[in-house]
Amino acid sequence: MKWMAVLLVLCAAFPCMAQKNLAKEALGKGALTEALGKNAGRNLLRSARVVQGKILLNGARRPARRAVPPLEQYVLKSVAPTPLYKLPLLLYEPSQRQQAEAMLLYMQVMDEFKDFKADMDPFLYYQAKPSESRVLPNSERATLMQKISHMNARLATLSYVVSPNDPALKAAHEYMVYATETVSPVLRGMFGGKQVTRPDRTFKQEEFFLHTPKGREESALASLLPGSVRTRQVARTLPPGLTMAVLNDRESVLKKMQELNATVFCPEWKIYTYTNTEDLLGEIRRHNVKFDVILTDIIVPGGGGYYLTAALRDQGFNGVILAATAYQEDEKLGLGLFNKGFDGMFSLPQGFEEGKDWPRELMKGFQNYFYYRDLNGWKR
Repeated sequence: MKWMAVLLVLCAAFPCMAQKNLAKEALGKGALTEALGKNAGRNLLRSARVVQGKILLNGARRPARRAVPPLEQYVLKSVAPTPLYKLPLLLYEPSQRQQAEAMLLYMQVMDEFKDFKADMDPFLYYQAKPSESRVLPNSERATLMQKISHMNARLATLSYVVSPNDPALKAAHEYMVYATETVSPVLRGMFGGKQVTRPDRTFKQEEFFLHTPKGREESALASLLPGSVRTRQVARTLPPGLTMAVLNDRESVLKKMQELNATVFCPEWKIYTYTNTEDLLGEIRRHNVKFDVILTDIIVPGGGGYYLTAALRDQGFNGVILAATAYQEDEKLGLGLFNKGFDGMFSLPQGFEEGKDWPRELMKGFQNYFYYRDLNGWKR
């Protein structure tokens, strides 16, 4: 494939180019001669300080921070895309095609951002100068905000394939915030780098981690019943006729769920199992398979749970997506999953499928989810 070959050539070329530039910078302007010549070390000691009998070089002194003016920070500073061989992808064990597509998308979006910045910089430059700034007519503001919205949407397409810590992507997002607040000052301070919360519901730990609400715990009398009876009781409380996809790369988990589906584990649901993220996405995209619930591990070949969730939400998927992971319950982790489009999380130890109680515990979590959904009026 031509596009894949181009990307591979680019990936191979970047390290060589970087090494040449680094060598040129290190050896240029007599830097090496000065470092190794007869005056080596004199310049350092000339400005050194003696403190408590110790020589402290100027380099040991932490430079004072200065506030960077917006013009220097955003307008006069270019945003160089990260070399592809250093690109921090979020995909877990991606295929070659996935990796190439992610790199190609990154190049396309960052090229679009470069063009957007070139068009926006002159406006921001003059708006930053008190003598040149002006009040925008509503029509001009609306046009600029439309362009900003489109660019934000393009940058958002990278959110599930490239880490938000990528320096270029981070700089692009900061630039977009500055541009937005300059065009529409009434929005100033509303972003501040904080993660945007979901509009459909509020994050609460007990709800997201699917804890049983107070007053709905199992009675002491019920706990005396045989486990099989208690499991069937929980199964009867679930909404009937739902279809669930389970994504997990451990065959033992999928096998157990399929075996027990007909008897005790969600017996009135249809369960389909997948070991690769792309297989599940392909089933939904190509065959238009409809799922009401998706139970996914976070670390799965072919992209992983984050990639799956972001891709589905981007396509308008409005079903329930629940994480099933060995990670412990943690507020920061839960909030991160929540803001990525997950609706809940199970913390399941490795080898949980070998136990006897997991069908009841998982179904109890499903039951709690639907209880909270109806109580709070969630849309999904």
